[in-house]
Amino acid sequence: MQFIHWLRDYEFVRHAVVTGIAVATVCSLLSVVVVLKRMAFIGQGISHAGFGGVGTAIFLGLTGVSQSIAVLFFCLATAFIIGVIARRRRVEPDSAIGILLVAAMAWGVFMGNLRGVVLDRWPAYANYIGTHTTPPSYDQLLFGSLLAVETTDMWLAIILGAAILIVCVLLFKEIIFFAFDESVGRVFGVPTTVIHYTLLTLLSVTIVIGIKLAGFVLVSALLVLPGATALLLSRRLGVVFFLSWVIGVAGTAGGLMLCLQVPQLSSGPCIVGVLSIIFGLVFGGTALRQRWAGAHG
Repeated sequence: MQFIHWLRDYEFVRHAVVTGIAVATVCSLLSVVVVLKRMAFIGQGISHAGFGGVGTAIFLGLTGVSQSIAVLFFCLATAFIIGVIARRRRVEPDSAIGILLVAAMAWGVFMGNLRGVVLDRWPAYANYIGTHTTPPSYDQLLFGSLLAVETTDMWLAIILGAAILIVCVLLFKEIIFFAFDESVGRVFGVPTTVIHYTLLTLLSVTIVIGIKLAGFVLVSALLVLPGATALLLSRRLGVVFFLSWVIGVAGTAGGLMLCLQVPQLSSGPCIVGVLSIIFGLVFGGTALRQRWAGAHG
């Protein structure tokens, strides 16, 4: 009942809930593909790369949609560099991801610090970016914040989330072929290279719309936990997608309710914490069921 009261009386709660459902839906459905294709570490690298985009946006005085575009640029650039390296194999993909991850985060911190240095020395720069604009805290950037979700973020999540779902529906068979067996898909005429870069693009856009809610560090967990949990419960693809969606939305809603109850908590850790608990319970339950079936088989 208290949650309904919050939804009715507080606009920021409505923004966060709608954004959370949109982000959870997209992340949960892509999560199945990410887990099947073992792209979890790629998602981690792309999400951390966005920190470089925020640092650059802060230095340039960009906010709102402009800041999101800067983040998306960094995420896409990182994703495509990882994709090229993974295809050519001149450097192992995990090494490339590790290098790009730390380089992008270091760049983001550097640009944020440089803003303070330039503000002190060049008044013209202060006039350009506006000293009234306060950069978000590192906690908010890294771990997300319920209060950071604004009307623009909500509509951006809805529109981009719908676009991602439409692309996934149109390319569903090709994506599934790519996820299960890329070489077989190529034999059947699936343009695997195009699908590979399309998936990287979709992951980048998904990460951008989820950053405000879960932060750079934890948003990639939303692309792993729902799908990994669902695959423990079923191997039927349709059931897995449905369960992943249910788990993702339930975990996101539970995390949001927890951080509303305890305002000192960030939304990202709450959401990921609830999803991790669900995964742990399912993992333990399925292990016990298999042991019981083995003992009585």
